[in-house]
Amino acid sequence: MQAAKPNIHYQVTLSSIAGHTFDVKLTIDKPNISGQVLSLPAWIPGSYMIRDFAKNIISIAAKDDAGNTLTIEKLDKQSWKLPPTAKKAHVTYQIYAYDLSVRGAYINDEYAFFNGTNMFLAVEGQTQQPSSLRLVKPDSAKLAHWQVATTMPSHHPLSHQFGEYWANNYDELIDHPVLMGEFDIIPFSTSGVQFELILAGGHQADMARIQQDLSIICQHQIDFFSDQPPVKHYQFITLLTDNAFGGLEHISSTALMYSRKDLPSPYQQGKMTDGYQVFLSLCSHEFFHTWHVKRIKPEELFEASLDSEKYTEQLWIYEGFTSYYDDLSLLRCGRITQDEYLKIMSKNLTRLLCNKGRFKQTITESSFDAWTKFYKQDEGAVNNIVSYYNKGAVVAMCLDLSIRLASNKQYSLDDVMRHLWFNHGKVNVATHPTVIHDIVRESLGLDLSDFLDAALYSTEELHFENLLSQFGVDVINQVKDNIDDKGGNINKEPLLYDFGALCADKEIGVAITQVSEFTSAYEAGLQVGDVLIAMNNWQVSKASIKHIINNLTLGQTSELIVLRDKKLKKLSFEAKPTQHDTIYLNINNPQLATSWLG
Repeated sequence: MQAAKPNIHYQVTLSSIAGHTFDVKLTIDKPNISGQVLSLPAWIPGSYMIRDFAKNIISIAAKDDAGNTLTIEKLDKQSWKLPPTAKKAHVTYQIYAYDLSVRGAYINDEYAFFNGTNMFLAVEGQTQQPSSLRLVKPDSAKLAHWQVATTMPSHHPLSHQFGEYWANNYDELIDHPVLMGEFDIIPFSTSGVQFELILAGGHQADMARIQQDLSIICQHQIDFFSDQPPVKHYQFITLLTDNAFGGLEHISSTALMYSRKDLPSPYQQGKMTDGYQVFLSLCSHEFFHTWHVKRIKPEELFEASLDSEKYTEQLWIYEGFTSYYDDLSLLRCGRITQDEYLKIMSKNLTRLLCNKGRFKQTITESSFDAWTKFYKQDEGAVNNIVSYYNKGAVVAMCLDLSIRLASNKQYSLDDVMRHLWFNHGKVNVATHPTVIHDIVRESLGLDLSDFLDAALYSTEELHFENLLSQFGVDVINQVKDNIDDKGGNINKEPLLYDFGALCADKEIGVAITQVSEFTSAYEAGLQVGDVLIAMNNWQVSKASIKHIINNLTLGQTSELIVLRDKKLKKLSFEAKPTQHDTIYLNINNPQLATSWLG
């Protein structure tokens, strides 16, 4: 129930579907008598990039309780100031909402979705005060069947009604995304938590199967932390499109975007497709964040203001560890097999080895530079930066195996995670940059500082081959089977010579989308955006590149015909040996492998 009487009141009305606008009314019972400052966040927690949500405010006006106009002074791109008044202040503003993403606000004819960071002006000096939110039901008869999905507290939990909601403070207010519209609800419960999978956008999915699988995954993660879950109600709010992917964690929910065609259909009769496995992994990842990000937090992001960047080198702990456990959880609760899990890990390792940026940027630098490099990737990203998600997951695996070996399998990374929960997340204590060093040394009694220092603060290669071999897993380094080979399979018909670029088919030729350093394509001078028309006098398509390359001889020089900025160019391409950067993991000792994989 509501803890205290709110002093700040918001009201949201869907004003136009065609214009994609919300009308918001903010009432402040006790504005600052010296002039009340209002502001909108510049970024949303969990997505480390300045997004300037205030740019979507179309208009703003204010009156006092007597109906007198209050002249608003704009202080900067995201802040406003009301003049002094002893009466209540009523601020009305309109939001443009056409950002179809997990971090934005979006309106179409089937639903309206928003994050609080896009919608709710903060009342400076009163952000610790409780607030109320009224969601106004659209008056159109066509929208009479619309419902609401949010985990924000209300007098009618789980009823999906329009009406009154509340939050204890501003941080809570903006941490409950809201969906209004047409959607399917898949409920399930476990360990006293009421879960709901919300599917908006239309689908033909096997809802019973998803319900069963998600229930098992959520139960596993609750059991993993060996404690009462920190939530009583949790929603997976999922916006389905033809082709989308994304997730953003919140205090008791997650906003997801996914391709409806990759959800399981009844006719598949229980088959685990790659698309469905990725969906379950995404749900697993975001639910794990309920503990690890939303409650276990780095000190730099602990109660961080949202007006400017907040830098931390700890994102490898939070996104990297979560990226390790998301798929491992699927294995541990029987949703995928050991072979299927190792295929996923093979792809993660392949992705890292194909990333030349790992030689230029450490994983802690990657974390610190997330605002400007990871979230603003350009065509050179593969050559210049490393992902704290991808490399972080590989570091987590190596750390897990190292702990198991050093402790004679008495401890694992699981013990580190539970320490993080009980000594940080549960008791509201932020983590510091050397927290993993300290837990391993002080709580587990192990000295892995040399490994951690090298993994975190240098660009040295991670020696995962040796670690995996001690758990009965062979690491087989192969050449690519084709230019898009992501690893995970034994390659029987390899690409004989190096290419080094990714591409997409055009009506004639292929468009170059990525060029890796120190490859034949790179040395030939191919650039992102080029249209490669012919190679060795043969017109190319994505499917034909392998055939053309495999008919060359080592050292042979071929001519590339390229269209660049509507100019025809001829480049010289030399056939060189392919790199062994594609990984296949194979179990050679099931007993040893099971001591890790369970």
